[in-house]
Amino acid sequence: MEQDILDKPFLPLDRLRILKYFSIYSALVTGILMSLFFADINLDFLGVLNPKIYPMVLSFHAVMTIVFMVLAFSVGQAHYDHLIAFFLIDITLVAGLIYSSGTGTSLSYLMVINIAVGNALVSGQKGFLLSAWAAICLVMIEYQFQLNDHDYNFVNAGTLGVIFFISALIIQALVKRLHLSVDINRQQADSLLSMEQLTKLVLKRLDTGVVVIDADNNIIFQNTAAQRLLGYPGPIRALPEKLQSSLNEYHKFPKYKPGTFKAGPTTAKVQPMFAPLMPGTDRGTVIFIEDTNVVYQQAQRLKQVSLGKLAAGIVREIKEPMKGIYKIAKDVSQVTIASGDKQRHVQLKEHSLHIERIINNVQNLSNSKATEFDKLALGPWIINLVRKLEHTALKNVKIQMKVSRTSMDVYFDSSQIQQAVTNLLENAAFFAKQKNADFARVAILVGHNKVSKQAIIEIQDNGYGVGLDDLDHIFEPFYTSESSKSGLGLYLAKQFCEMNMARLDYVAAQEGARFRITFASSEQVERQLERREDFTIRDKMQQAVAV
Repeated sequence: MEQDILDKPFLPLDRLRILKYFSIYSALVTGILMSLFFADINLDFLGVLNPKIYPMVLSFHAVMTIVFMVLAFSVGQAHYDHLIAFFLIDITLVAGLIYSSGTGTSLSYLMVINIAVGNALVSGQKGFLLSAWAAICLVMIEYQFQLNDHDYNFVNAGTLGVIFFISALIIQALVKRLHLSVDINRQQADSLLSMEQLTKLVLKRLDTGVVVIDADNNIIFQNTAAQRLLGYPGPIRALPEKLQSSLNEYHKFPKYKPGTFKAGPTTAKVQPMFAPLMPGTDRGTVIFIEDTNVVYQQAQRLKQVSLGKLAAGIVREIKEPMKGIYKIAKDVSQVTIASGDKQRHVQLKEHSLHIERIINNVQNLSNSKATEFDKLALGPWIINLVRKLEHTALKNVKIQMKVSRTSMDVYFDSSQIQQAVTNLLENAAFFAKQKNADFARVAILVGHNKVSKQAIIEIQDNGYGVGLDDLDHIFEPFYTSESSKSGLGLYLAKQFCEMNMARLDYVAAQEGARFRITFASSEQVERQLERREDFTIRDKMQQAVAV
């Protein structure tokens, strides 16, 4: 483990910086020595023993320094073998300068710097090789001085040899500690980066919208759920006006509780919540955006159970008395027909059918089973449904259908959404005929929402449309502008849509009334179903479904 750490390369930028600095230092030393030798200065220690060898060695040292500077500044990084070779040659040339000048010049201390820098760049045995070679060179020089009757000092050579090895040990220990520190910092940085990426991945997959605002009110993070809930087809550049207003209030009053709002006419109603990015600081704010439909759907399921039980009880209590009333009404109608009073017969029949429709609708509500999601191809599914209704609910109505060519695989309960769409189509056909008996038209669009990319079904008629006074009440049970209608069609359609995590909205149109079903994405449904044990999901593909 220790050897692995020592064998690791030094930080590239720092190693390059050391190489450059040492090459500059080496050039300065060479330049100073050459200037002192060739200048008209009476020096009695440089090259005094061998004036011919000294300038030759110094010239070789200058050439080596130039080559090293070129490698350091142009290549940027020398190979380890090149570094070792350079330092060995450099130590040898310094030894040549010492040999030609004598032991009293103190040039041998230049080797200490070479060994220190060399051990900072090469480690382990390779670094100790430099110390050993420098010590051997000094011992050989002293031996030559002894043979040639020059002044020699083996004690000084031995002391310098010890200094060389101590320098190598100290430098390698410092480098080892530096490598350990760098490795720890790098591991911590990698861990933080991995944690940051994991956090972002988790936040991006949340159904809850998340937007992070810095202290300057700039958006620094957002997930796709936030873009979808706020009605943005892509990255959010600026917060919606209502959300920005709530954020400003929160900054003024940290305990402020914002209300729900809709960012657009076809977006879901959302509940924002604010929290400081770092508690106790003004570093920024985290905005959580919750789809209120999810909470509403959970409450609606509980409400549906209790309402279904109540409705079932009411139907049981009403059905038997109504059978007797129907029988009496039938006898009365025969009498009225016999007496020629056909108008009273028609009225009696219409009222009886009206009561029957109410009972059937309430019974449908009470009999609605737990939602079973299938993954279905929406285009073929709606085409098959319309074909089955052409001779019943859509009889004598011109159908204009436009189905996107893009594949739309959506999770929903076929029987429940069939009931919802059938109610919408029956309503559209009724009001279209009411205004244009001979030119009744119903348009059906199956495609994607341009903003959220969710699958949609739009149904529009060419009737009178919905009045402003009725807009807030059209989805309420038993609310109707026609005495012949039960007032449960739209209510049941909305209930069935919400049971399937879909949303039914009224969309303003230039002509008639337009209703839009917006389906949840497959990812949303799958994540929600993982949390609900009482739902059954059958992940199967069907290109066409018998509806």
